[in-house]
Amino acid sequence: MNNIDPMELRKAFKEQFGFYPPCNVGAAELGEDMERIIGEYHHLIWGEGAIPLKYRYLIALATAVYSEDDTRAKLELIKAVKSGATREEIVEVLRQQVWMRGAPLIVKIIPLLKFLERIDNVIEKEA
Repeated sequence: MNNIDPMELRKAFKEQFGFYPPCNVGAAELGEDMERIIGEYHHLIWGEGAIPLKYRYLIALATAVYSEDDTRAKLELIKAVKSGATREEIVEVLRQQVWMRGAPLIVKIIPLLKFLERIDNVIEKEA
């Protein structure tokens, strides 16, 4: 990815994710060098690695839930499901976060579970 043309970087993101991530948009505002650095780092984190992508998305889901970032949790939930995470795996992650953060988190994750049901319904209809 070194010295990749910013336009090629944007094209690669749009092909892989369907959009250009907001962090990369912000980095571009700071200059092409920052856009390239952040883009390369993004590909390092979310590209092929020792930990399968599904599990990295589950880790990202856990951190979003732990920090009570509902928007990020929904995005990571979608990516985890699209990468093959099962309902059982997702529920296990959510249960772990209740252990880590405390029982009041249960109230915060109920909307996330309802969102997961909607995702499951969409996937069933597409199948």
